[in-house]
Amino acid sequence: MASRSDWEAKHRSARGAVPDPDPFLGEALEHVRLAAPAATDAVDIACGRGQHSVALAAYGLKTVAVDYSPEALKLCAKLAAETGLAVETRCFDLESEEAEWGDARFDVVAVFRYLHRPLVPLLKRVTRSGGIIIYKTFTRKQLQFGTGPRNPAYLLEEKELPELFADFRHLLYRETCDFEATAALVAQKP
Repeated sequence: MASRSDWEAKHRSARGAVPDPDPFLGEALEHVRLAAPAATDAVDIACGRGQHSVALAAYGLKTVAVDYSPEALKLCAKLAAETGLAVETRCFDLESEEAEWGDARFDVVAVFRYLHRPLVPLLKRVTRSGGIIIYKTFTRKQLQFGTGPRNPAYLLEEKELPELFADFRHLLYRETCDFEATAALVAQKP
C-alpha cells in the first residue's frame, strides 16, 4: 500500500470536479431497494473524494465514509456539505488491526476500487443480516491498460469476488474488460 503521505499528496493535488459515482452504484441501489427496503445505515470503504458516500446519503442512507487519508476525508466532507447532505467521516488504516466497527452495524457496505483481502471478514461482520454488499474493483486483466493498481495483491483473479462472498446470496455479478477490467458484485447477507 502507498504511504499515508503519498495518499495525502494525491488528494491534495486533486483538481477539478469530483468524478461522478460509478454507474454500478445506481444499479446496485435498485437491488437494495428491492432486497433490503428498510436499509438505513451505510458505510463507504476507502471512500476517496466521497462521490459514492454522497450518492449513498442522497439515496437516504445514514452514511459513514471511511478512508486512510485525512485529506480525502476533507474532500468528502466538503462535497457532502456542498450538496447539503450529512456524511460522517472516519479515518482508519484499513490494512491494520484498528479497523473495527462492531458487528452487524450497516445495512449497506460499499467498496469501490479497493481490495485488501484480509478486510473481507470485517466487511461481512459489519453487515447486518439481510444487508447488502456492493463491491466493484479491478481484476488482473487491468494490467493490460497501464492504469490502476500494478500490485497483484490489489487485483482480483477471475471469478474471485463471488468466491470471497460465497456465503452471501448473490444478486448481481459481472466481470468486464473494456476500457478497464473490473469485477462487480451485489450480494445479500443471509
